[in-house]
Amino acid sequence: MNLPLEDFPKRIWTTGPLSPMRIKKDAADRVRTWTDLNPEYRYELLTDGGAETYVKKKFLDDSRIVDIYMALGDFILRADLIRYLVLLKDGGVYNDLDVGCNIPIDQWIPSMFKDDTSVVVGIEADNNFGKGGSKIFGFVNWTLMARRDQPFMRYLIDHVIRNLHQAASKHNKSLGDLRLYRQEVLDVTGPGALTQTVFQFLSEQTQTTVTAQNFTKMKQPRLIKGILVLPINTFGAGHQVQWSGAEEDGSALVHHYFAGSWKGSHPEGPSEEEMKEAEEEKKEEEKNAKQKEEKKKKQGEQKKIKDK
Repeated sequence: MNLPLEDFPKRIWTTGPLSPMRIKKDAADRVRTWTDLNPEYRYELLTDGGAETYVKKKFLDDSRIVDIYMALGDFILRADLIRYLVLLKDGGVYNDLDVGCNIPIDQWIPSMFKDDTSVVVGIEADNNFGKGGSKIFGFVNWTLMARRDQPFMRYLIDHVIRNLHQAASKHNKSLGDLRLYRQEVLDVTGPGALTQTVFQFLSEQTQTTVTAQNFTKMKQPRLIKGILVLPINTFGAGHQVQWSGAEEDGSALVHHYFAGSWKGSHPEGPSEEEMKEAEEEKKEEEKNAKQKEEKKKKQGEQKKIKDK
């Protein structure tokens, strides 16, 4: 017999470098959309120092997470990770500071799904504007909702931690010195990581292969194994809604103002072709260096034989 799920905590989380009393007026106005529309919810803005204190306190029994979070030197990697950590430990709603609330949170989940929903995600992109007309699909990570201590959130955090270690190894950097290109950030800790984790988690839970095809062009919420996926109109930005072919129908639960500044400090980086060429050049250089070293070693051995 399955125990009933714990209610969604009435908590709203966001992060930023400054306390609520010191943020700019436009950010303060967005904060008020959350507090005014959700008066029964506790609103908490975690500053950089507050996030560190939170991680050390809440993950006192998990040194792996504390060590990784404290080791990260890039603020955007920390910002992505902390949102997943607070939703795991305390649950509620996470939103970026440049996101405003349109509809009270208690109205987000249709009544037919409320008892069985543990995590809520929304579609960000769903179009064919990729290279050569390829499919672009992804989930939003600027707004997320979860009950406390959900397996999916643990799964997501583990996925992100693996990504971080792999990225550090790839760039031959420590976590403290790791600075990623813009697309890498999206894929390692951001919405790309979230999207891949949703697919992998649901594939394991359903024993099927879950991909973007399970959700593309959907117009109604869809619940699979506790994860409620909302249509692009709900969390998605206006231009992405239009590009998907959907119509803006007034059902947007949030509004993303794209006021974040992290992209300015993270260049786009080389294209996939350039990265592939660079990798091939690196392998060729390593091969030549190895051959040169072997040749030098062989010549040394021959000289020793000759000297005898």
